Amino acid sequence: VLFGLAFGLKESPLSPIQVLYSNLICAITLGFVSAIEPAEDGIMDLPPRRIGKRLIGRYLLLRILLATFTLTGLVVAAAFWLKSKNPPGTDLMSMNDKGKEGYADQKYFQEHIRALSFNVLDFGAISVTLSARFTYLSSIHPRVFKGNKYAWYSVFIVAALQIFCTYVPGVNNIIFQMTSMDGFMWLIVLVMTIAVFLVMEAEKAFRSYMQFRGVDTEDKNYGMFDNPMEGQTDTSGGLLPKGASKLNLVALEK
Repeated sequence: VLFGLAFGLKESPLSPIQVLYSNLICAITLGFVSAIEPAEDGIMDLPPRRIGKRLIGRYLLLRILLATFTLTGLVVAAAFWLKSKNPPGTDLMSMNDKGKEGYADQKYFQEHIRALSFNVLDFGAISVTLSARFTYLSSIHPRVFKGNKYAWYSVFIVAALQIFCTYVPGVNNIIFQMTSMDGFMWLIVLVMTIAVFLVMEAEKAFRSYMQFRGVDTEDKNYGMFDNPMEGQTDTSGGLLPKGASKLNLVALEK
């Protein structure tokens, strides 16, 4: 929303209900299946995580930021792409502006922009989820179809709900303040969905290359946000149970 307004769109490319819906549906479908993803091959060969290390390391944070800005940027780019199909120099109008000057020259309206942005956002989230299933292994492989059937169940659910929300009268124009999409708009959605997936896979390949070069991509070493002193021997520390310093341990003899 902020990106669209910042780059010159006079109206938000997404309505508030679309933003709320996307957060909800992606959290209870794509987010849930990510939580039950089976352990990746070779995970037990990795050393245990150091005490004091934060859950989100540098490279994981960079991946999160990359996914966020890529997805947001492509949503806004899709809106401008569709807007460019209107006559040059014309303001984007709403379908409710029928009868106003310039209405007849408009091919796409604000409701089309919202429908397009809505689908680019949620189908792009599917791409992020499929890429994130594997930490280092590429998702451009038959393995992406295996291991977690619920991941594909969630993909089909999200896709079906997107089609339902886009084409069912009353749901699309009243609740979500958008309209149905044509073939060209779906082509844009496909291009942006693939672009998100390839960007995330490129990041994964780069991270694997850096790991091969000896860079600490798994954040094994302590960083500026870590607490290396946590877990050190300290009778007043929170890692010891209350009263542990006063326990008298004796050896048991047979």
